[in-house]
Amino acid sequence: MSNTEIEPLLDSAAPGYDTVHDPSYDSPPDALHSGFQNKLPEAPSHRKALNWSSAYILVISRVIGSGVFATPGSIVKSAGSIGLTLLLWLVGTILAACGMAVSMEFGCMLPRSGGDKYAYRRPKFLASTLIAVQAVLLGFTASNSIIFAKYTLFAFNIEPTEYQHKALAVGLLTLITIVHGCFLKTGIWIQNILGWVKIFLIMAMSLTGIWVILLRPYDESMSESDRVVTNNPLAWDTLWEGSNWSWSLISTSIFKIFYSYAGLNNVNNVLNEVKDPIKTVKTVCPAGLLTAGALYFLANISYFLVVPLDEIKNSGELVAGLLFERLFGAHVGRVLFPLAIAISAAGNVMVVTFALVWTPGSLFEYP
Repeated sequence: MSNTEIEPLLDSAAPGYDTVHDPSYDSPPDALHSGFQNKLPEAPSHRKALNWSSAYILVISRVIGSGVFATPGSIVKSAGSIGLTLLLWLVGTILAACGMAVSMEFGCMLPRSGGDKYAYRRPKFLASTLIAVQAVLLGFTASNSIIFAKYTLFAFNIEPTEYQHKALAVGLLTLITIVHGCFLKTGIWIQNILGWVKIFLIMAMSLTGIWVILLRPYDESMSESDRVVTNNPLAWDTLWEGSNWSWSLISTSIFKIFYSYAGLNNVNNVLNEVKDPIKTVKTVCPAGLLTAGALYFLANISYFLVVPLDEIKNSGELVAGLLFERLFGAHVGRVLFPLAIAISAAGNVMVVTFALVWTPGSLFEYP
């Protein structure tokens, strides 16, 4: 493997730069690169299947799952005000950027699928075991499978039992596993389509806020509960009204927001399949963060402009459904858009499953 295959995100010659390395290996940075050559497995010889666009969708579809659809209601309920809610989203975004920088450094220095573990060689199989346990117990997307089930049944106006929720979620996971296991290129094509549909969906949600501001849809014949918000909830005198500064609630909300950005390092799991992995990591991850952050903020503003604050607090995991039902009526709002959100959650399950397929082999092929 040539030296060009390993490139740190930061300049190794910069003052204060210190990379993770074997304690017994005390050599200058250039020699450190050659040391990694003996530690990393050789690059795969087969044709790589993921270009920049597919890698971008792999990241953005993993990041934008159920978070922006399911968590704003609970965050607003904990924060108490619009201003504090938006501030918490900003803090969570900054924390997500810090975590992304660490993942990018690993991806550039160790450009292999699951390459994080190669930084920790002793004791043998410790890093492999820890990452495998995390992938099995915490890394799967069960929450998005549940969101898929809830929004699908909500779209068809079905009052489901707990068994129906679980059965639909398990059916989704089974179908996706079969597609990725038997039809690799078809699975990549489907998840790319679902990824772009997801981006379009969030953009549509965001633009509804602008539509409300410019056109002010208001009909005297509408009932009070069906009217959209006509005053400006973003006015400074009401922006911080009702803020709850309890540290326990704030920390819980930040954790939920941080989880909404989970997956910025998703491309690191499949670097063996990515064309020009180092360049891709350096551009795809920041692009995914900027895209998701902008869409998250615009979507939240749309919620505040359209749905009354009290209804958002009590919406649970159906705030997006309330948004479109209030704007477009029972047919479009209650059927088409919740169904589109369910498809978005299914896209998240697809990219997570695709990435986790490569994790077990990369973890235990080398100690």
